[in-house]
Amino acid sequence: MVQYFHPARIFYITLLLYFPFVQTKTRTKDNYDQSLKMDEGYLTIWNVNVPESILVLWNVVVCEHCDFVMNATINSTSNDTLVIDTRFQYNFRIVITGLNETSECPIDSYGFSEHGSYLLQVNQTTEGNLMCGIIQTGDSSYYYTPIIVGVILLASFVFMIQAIQRLYNSQCARQICINIGHTRLINEEAQSSPPTPRQSEFSNSDILNTIVSNSQVPLVASTRSSNNSVRLSRVLPKRLRGLDTFRGFSLMIMIFVNYGGGGYWFLDHSIWNGINLADLVFPWFVWMMGASVVLSQRSLRSKGVTAIAIFLKILKRTFILFMLGLLLQGGYYDPKTVRILGVLQRLALCYFFTAMIVLLLDPADDDPHSSTYPIGHDVVQPLRIELHSIVLQFWKQWICIALITATWLIITFVPTFGDCPRGYVGPGGYHEHGKYQNCTGGMAGYVDRLILGADHLYDGPTCKEVYNTKIPYDPEGLLGILTGILLCYLGVHAAHCFVHSTRISRVCGQWIISSLVTGTIGLILSKGAQSESWIPINKNLWSLTFVLILASFAYIILTIFYLTVDVYQLFTGEPWLWLGMNSIVIYVGHDLCGDRFPVQFKVGDTHAQQLAMDAYGVTIWMIIAGLMYYTKTFIAI
Repeated sequence: MVQYFHPARIFYITLLLYFPFVQTKTRTKDNYDQSLKMDEGYLTIWNVNVPESILVLWNVVVCEHCDFVMNATINSTSNDTLVIDTRFQYNFRIVITGLNETSECPIDSYGFSEHGSYLLQVNQTTEGNLMCGIIQTGDSSYYYTPIIVGVILLASFVFMIQAIQRLYNSQCARQICINIGHTRLINEEAQSSPPTPRQSEFSNSDILNTIVSNSQVPLVASTRSSNNSVRLSRVLPKRLRGLDTFRGFSLMIMIFVNYGGGGYWFLDHSIWNGINLADLVFPWFVWMMGASVVLSQRSLRSKGVTAIAIFLKILKRTFILFMLGLLLQGGYYDPKTVRILGVLQRLALCYFFTAMIVLLLDPADDDPHSSTYPIGHDVVQPLRIELHSIVLQFWKQWICIALITATWLIITFVPTFGDCPRGYVGPGGYHEHGKYQNCTGGMAGYVDRLILGADHLYDGPTCKEVYNTKIPYDPEGLLGILTGILLCYLGVHAAHCFVHSTRISRVCGQWIISSLVTGTIGLILSKGAQSESWIPINKNLWSLTFVLILASFAYIILTIFYLTVDVYQLFTGEPWLWLGMNSIVIYVGHDLCGDRFPVQFKVGDTHAQQLAMDAYGVTIWMIIAGLMYYTKTFIAI
């Protein structure tokens, strides 16, 4: 009975029942009979009274500086109906070419709704002026309703897990469990022979230890002195649960968008410049890996592990991650065409270089209070000392990161190659009216093609459909590793704030300030827009502005999870904590087995059904992660 009412099943059944009301029935025009699919609508073009034939040209707004393409010619007092892609906004140009002059009527940035019917009217006034406009003549589908239902059910699922945990950990529930256990013990003893009196196996101290272990862990305090202060401290926890929760939250989104994100365009990767939901999660993993590097290496050094042993661990983890990435490319590959780089490969290389920077350039005379844990507002450390502990003592590392960032800037904006202009970072193809057809990705694409070879690159970049690019481009290419290292080290800085600050307010304050600094720099360099800027926000390039904006988001999200999960314990972090504790295993599992029954199966071509199926797949992996969590099965690399 419990399985029957599982939230995943409720979610799927609800959307299927609601589906007839969510999707609009297909409309048939007199001169156009075609069923509409996802993200399609009807556009009827009517030449009302223009005596000449009109030419209808358009381009999609997301295709920056692209030429207009003629899509229809409409004779006088006639009309034609087309099926149009509703994912994008369009710029229209209605053109009449007469004997002496050419008239044009523009319509800019017009967006259509899915399954809607629209009428584009073109008429000529008595003065001879050309007029045009678009009106909606038929209802569209309830496009966002499946997402709203999905978010409500996800929130209900998380709330239910929290409620069950609160109930299970409550004093009343414990007393009930104790009573049940006593009753069962009495019944068993009554059915057996009379017991012989014996001394209790548990001493008073054991009982006391049991009571203490079930209550909140007290502060383990000690006094530590230095040249500057005397402070009360407690040992750092083995894991930062807020960080694990953040990792699991990101993995949930990653699995969802990898399955298709319900077919919604704004949940997929951006076409070129800009940020969509799918662009967020992988860079956040890189950032969080940087934070984990610090906590992991400090734990190993506290156990007396040598630098050589730590280096071998770094090398081993890098190799495993890289080889897993090659494994997940799938299929049987010809070595001449295998894609060398990918998601896990980028993660492995960013991890390796960042971990080596931390290992080799950590101060030999570490701050004597760097192992303290923020214990509240009762410990005061001068801000000058704290800033030195967090930033200044790692000046060698910051200089190294600055040089890496400068290398990316120089390679990206200084050289020229082929027919491509200096500093070009566009998608090529139709971009800039087709002048730079084979310049996709600028120097980033050129370096990959030069070093790795075009046959070893990803051949389906997100810009290919809109810009009609002809050459391969890999969004996880070589040049992006440099900015990836910067992003990973910004995660290292987050861990330094946590380790070296003495108060919770200082930890959160440092994270918020870091968010403001990185976000402000990113917005200035991008001029607050995704395009027409010094450095555009671009996930395909892993541009400098992109990693700064993503780091800014990451600092804020970690602050929220840290306060709610670790400090005030308002939220246990589940079910995202389950995913975060076995993130690599779940990621590899969903990639290898995620498209097979019963995790996924074929459904109809509607947003409602596809969203339900994608959410169902995510829930399956949450359950698997939960089972691993409660059976204490943790697989780390």
